[in-house]
Amino acid sequence: MNFPAEALKRVPLPVSGVALGLAALGNAVGQASPVLRLTLGCVSALLVLILLAKIACVPRFVAHELQNSILASTFATLFMTCMQLATYLAPYAYGFAFALWHASVSAHMVLIALFSVYFFSRFELTDVHATYFIAYVGIIVASLTSPTFHVEPLGAALFWFGLALYAALLVLVTVRYLLHEVKVPAKPTFCVYAAPMSLSLAGYLAIEPHPNLIMVTVMLAAAQLLFVMVLTQVPSFVRAGFFPSYAAMTFPFVITSVALGRSLEAFGAAGCHVAPWLWGLQQAETAFAFAMVMFVLISYVRYLVRCAREAWGEARAA
Repeated sequence: MNFPAEALKRVPLPVSGVALGLAALGNAVGQASPVLRLTLGCVSALLVLILLAKIACVPRFVAHELQNSILASTFATLFMTCMQLATYLAPYAYGFAFALWHASVSAHMVLIALFSVYFFSRFELTDVHATYFIAYVGIIVASLTSPTFHVEPLGAALFWFGLALYAALLVLVTVRYLLHEVKVPAKPTFCVYAAPMSLSLAGYLAIEPHPNLIMVTVMLAAAQLLFVMVLTQVPSFVRAGFFPSYAAMTFPFVITSVALGRSLEAFGAAGCHVAPWLWGLQQAETAFAFAMVMFVLISYVRYLVRCAREAWGEARAA
């Protein structure tokens, strides 16, 4: 038995979702602690490298996994993570970072096309999950990161593209959850519901120098309501035990706190009074996001170590 290959087979594809949460969290806390930002970015990059090693070593196995709609849609977090990591690299290797960002955006667009052709050509409502938001609306991470590379016009186009897809998907995904039960291992993916509106809001504020405050208010209210809805379900997901779908309990919470913070900054810049308790809420959401990302990361590390030990034991017995 080939131990490295067998060990890599056991690495869940959603590990890229954990990497995304770490990279986004690093950017969220970067001003307060550059060292913490760098640490989180390095751990995120390490997880990406592990996943890339899996893709390189067992490509047919990965291709088989991607026939699952949850795994295929979650796979977009790999490209979303690379867009975020490109912003880490930009101050040190701008050319490489810009190329990485462009490649990630292009790869995400290709994934949208392939995902649409493959899964909608054999459409079944039970195959639809909140992770579909990742595949389609996740492209707005390009809008969020576009100012780093001074390509705001492209970011704006991708924002409206992603927002239009979100509007269409929101109905489809909601109908699916109302009509069909979700299997226990996939239930944590419901947390993705908290991400698209907050990501759209953060992306809009990143590319619009003079945002429409009415639009910001409506989007912020919707984002916070969706966050509260998801928050009520988190305890039950945690009590059910670890599943790779735990990765869904990272980025959605980070981007919710980011969107709130950027909205409050926009209101302040426009001369509006921002109540101090709102900043307190933003800090509380950031602390919660940090705690959840660390919880999921520790859970994943334990799982990966256990998988490696099992693969090693099987390799020695073979």
